[in-house]
Amino acid sequence: MQTGLIALLGLASLFIGWILTFILPELRSVSWGIIALGAVLILLALIVDYRRVGKVIISRQGRFGTGATVMVSVFIGIILLVNAISYANYQQWDVTGLSQYVLTSQTKEALANLDQEVEVIKFFVPDDPYGCATYATSLLDKYAIYTDKLNVREIDPEEHPEEARKYNVQQYQSVVFVGEYGERLVYPIYILLEAEHAFTSAILEVTGTVQKVAYFTTGHGEVDIYSTAATGYSTANQGLRDNLYKTATIELLASGTVPDDAAVLIIAAPQERLSDAEIDIVQDYLDRDGRLIILVNPDSPEGFDRLLQPWGLKVEQGFIWESGNSFAAPSRDSPLVPSLRNYFEFTAIYFPGATCISTPLEGYVRANLGTEEEPHYVWLGEDKNIMLVSLAVTSQESWLENSGSSVDPEFDEDVDIKGPLNLGYFVTAVRIDTSEGTHTPVPYGPRLLVIGDSDFATNKHLLNGNNSDLFLNSIEWLTFGTELISIDRKILQARRFLISAGESRFITISSIGLLPLLLLVAGVIVWWRRR
Repeated sequence: MQTGLIALLGLASLFIGWILTFILPELRSVSWGIIALGAVLILLALIVDYRRVGKVIISRQGRFGTGATVMVSVFIGIILLVNAISYANYQQWDVTGLSQYVLTSQTKEALANLDQEVEVIKFFVPDDPYGCATYATSLLDKYAIYTDKLNVREIDPEEHPEEARKYNVQQYQSVVFVGEYGERLVYPIYILLEAEHAFTSAILEVTGTVQKVAYFTTGHGEVDIYSTAATGYSTANQGLRDNLYKTATIELLASGTVPDDAAVLIIAAPQERLSDAEIDIVQDYLDRDGRLIILVNPDSPEGFDRLLQPWGLKVEQGFIWESGNSFAAPSRDSPLVPSLRNYFEFTAIYFPGATCISTPLEGYVRANLGTEEEPHYVWLGEDKNIMLVSLAVTSQESWLENSGSSVDPEFDEDVDIKGPLNLGYFVTAVRIDTSEGTHTPVPYGPRLLVIGDSDFATNKHLLNGNNSDLFLNSIEWLTFGTELISIDRKILQARRFLISAGESRFITISSIGLLPLLLLVAGVIVWWRRR
């Protein structure tokens, strides 16, 4: 009786150990220890009760039973052993053209070196027409193979809107990465276009392994990013650092180039003209898919025309004024832009002492995108296609003062330009699908932002209204998709399987009835031959 109990405990130990190897792979050594214990218990039961076992084995019935038992046991043992070894040594081969189901060596190395916990929150809803959630989940499952530092959980933003608000999630099927250094949101469009690059970059950012670098130019009287004076940018600089950016200054002529690690180059209110050599350095940076922000003020030094003309923009030289009856704060030379007239729909942003950015439209065509307030234009050039999107627009009562009067000016239709006026423009590269007439932004192509004011981001004005949100969100919009680590991008191609109506009917009918029909025919043939 005791030996039977020992044998049962041994079998139970084998079964429990085998189950643990699947459900708790991180306890692999414990699982194999339980399996070994089970084997020892069964062997002990055989040794203790060897006489009874021997009698059963040498009997006529025992010989047949023993042979069958040995064969079954060997078969089951082989199956268990092969499964345990294959599960512990998981391998996968990807034969797709883009190798979209395996991770790159760079991602594997980054995950292997991960030394801190990262929380990954998937904000998914059941309705997933583009397969974004499915693809993201599959990719994160592969990440989990190479590290145990990712804590992945899923939240339905419709059932838990408070969680979505907590992480500023505004689009379904987004993924948030949270680490010691902050959090990073990956939108669904980038999951579909370049999920691995976006996910790995986010992990590197929130763990402080690699940070995006924002370079501010110096040498022309630009705003000082370290100055705590009212006209300085120290608050903006700290805001960038709080949002996981590394900031630095650069003198273009001394460096000779914009460094490869630059996520964005910012030219903030230069007081002196940039030389032709410096313009060439900036243009070369844009040609390398760089991201550029130019903040200028009224009567800024000339020299930007050569840089901005190929991008369809021009900086005007006058001052923007609002009429006394318009919605302006805190004075007529500080146009306030409400949510209906700015790209990000912020409640209120204002630009103290601004000029307008115009768009010479020669060579451009109007795209069937955007609205009257935010028109899109596409230049059908040979070397690039770009799209212009307005950042912010003044009221209809505003005007660009060109007469030079700065004390209680009045609109002069002969020299001034009547509003609404554009205070800034985003410029981004686009792909043009001529067959469907659509224009899709290139997430990793060159991007440019020009704003006709630099004072809105100074220490004096940054925390007023939504000026800080405008500054930080503009940089985030520009820099999304920039390289933090050299990872091969896998841009999933849209492949269409075109079939006729007849072919579609055949696929539908055959998938339902072909296999049962084949089985029926095979059955009839066998019956006929035996008959």
